[in-house]
Amino acid sequence: LLSRKPKALSGGQRQRVALGRAIVREPKVFLLDEPLSNLDAKLRVQMRTEITKLHNKLATTFIYVTHDQTEAMTMGTRIVVMKDGVIQQVDTPQFLYDSPENKFVASFLGSPQMNFFEHAVLTREGDKLYCTFGENKVEVPYDRAKLLMDESYIGREITMGIRPEDIHDEPDFIKKSPQTRFKAHIDVMEKLGNETFLYMNVDGKEDYTVARVDARTPLTADSDVELALDGSRLHFFDNGTELTILGVPKYNMIDADLRVGDSGVELVFGKGAGKSVITLPEEVISRLTNPDLIGGKVRIGISPDAVKEEGEFGDAEIKATVAFTEDYPRYVAVFNTISGKETPFVSKHAYSTEENEVAEVKAGKKVNYYVNPADIMIFDAETGEKVLATLPITDNTVMANSSVKDGIVTLEIGKKNKISFIDTTGTYIDGTYAIRLGYDNVEISPEAIKANSKSVLSGVIDDIDVLGNNTALFIKVDGVAPYFTAIVEGTPKLNVKDKIKFVVNPESFVILEAPSLVEDEEPAVEDESTDNE
Repeated sequence: LLSRKPKALSGGQRQRVALGRAIVREPKVFLLDEPLSNLDAKLRVQMRTEITKLHNKLATTFIYVTHDQTEAMTMGTRIVVMKDGVIQQVDTPQFLYDSPENKFVASFLGSPQMNFFEHAVLTREGDKLYCTFGENKVEVPYDRAKLLMDESYIGREITMGIRPEDIHDEPDFIKKSPQTRFKAHIDVMEKLGNETFLYMNVDGKEDYTVARVDARTPLTADSDVELALDGSRLHFFDNGTELTILGVPKYNMIDADLRVGDSGVELVFGKGAGKSVITLPEEVISRLTNPDLIGGKVRIGISPDAVKEEGEFGDAEIKATVAFTEDYPRYVAVFNTISGKETPFVSKHAYSTEENEVAEVKAGKKVNYYVNPADIMIFDAETGEKVLATLPITDNTVMANSSVKDGIVTLEIGKKNKISFIDTTGTYIDGTYAIRLGYDNVEISPEAIKANSKSVLSGVIDDIDVLGNNTALFIKVDGVAPYFTAIVEGTPKLNVKDKIKFVVNPESFVILEAPSLVEDEEPAVEDESTDNE
């Protein structure tokens, strides 16, 4: 193509020339943004192979952006799955396919996509775990059941997922799998020559259930059949968060008491020799969004990444016994039993070739783990809401200059904010007040701002923390130090550094000091006799 002018090149040829131009510079990293998007289907397949060979030959890092899952799965050594600019999961192609961390990753990889049964229910009968969807009930094999992250999912609606290729029509498989059989009605069949897709109506799923079976299947359309699932390939997801509930959790969830003990505010769980007592530092206590929970039950979350094998000053100790291990691409997941938790407590261990280190994670071994109290998340036991924010919760105490005229109070906060309201109690007079504005009587909707235009403060968002059904906003407001804390309903579409207006309810204000208490006293007249002496 060297002798041609650029205008004489097709889109595909320009792509290849651009790639060659990048190669001759011998860069340390190649950045490829959908390089095959302008090629026809046949050339795309050819170029996938060529780029893979090129990558192996150059031994250089390629960062390759694509919306084509086939390109990602066939070319990538590690895949970063993103949604709305947020990383969902990073791992090897096969591990992403076999162990997706959430429904989005599960549905994105694989064609046809994974089947989701969104109203499935998990139950326990003795030591066996079952999943019911519609009138169908299948047994979850022990090797999958033991990976359940939290026993609280028993009896709750969850989403069951199964890939089309893990639904079987072979008589031998069905005969050997009585515990995972289910009934279906085949509505449509697609014969592709090398395989056949079955589009079926299955009780417990509103839309089609798709199965990928052998091209020469004896099944026919418009027939009632009995098929079987590969139970070892079942996936389960939380209906709220859409995160997987099998395998290594985001948090090890534990029911605990939040109480005042000899050493201060403590988290306590377990019994006897396995009892754990974790003293919370003031830095953690200051971030509680609901201090009223002290003295009651909470749920705590300890990330497997925060679990350490060696402790440091201030760390809490957790006694455990290794139950079993699972190999992951970058670490060994160790599933432990601890007092106070029915399901495994998971830690991550680095791979090692040292025999003595491998022996440390063998089943039955007693181990001591350590965790920094600042790395523990606390949840409301009833609502599941996070009650520990990223920053300390302030009560928004301000010094406000008050002026009263005709029963209307105007509070000046800083140099840029004023609030006016009717003083129905006759409490306010002219002067300077110390007032607690509170953080839980704040509204940010345009309707509330319009309806309460005299009670509006403005500022710039310094940080945002989504707690669950509520969101904590930390707002830089003139006259409020270090920031104004507001806990509002829902998940507002706001970003850090956005300007924001919000309504505060004057009826919720608490007067801490009135003008008569904060004004400077008149200087005392010195006794002349004292001076003479």
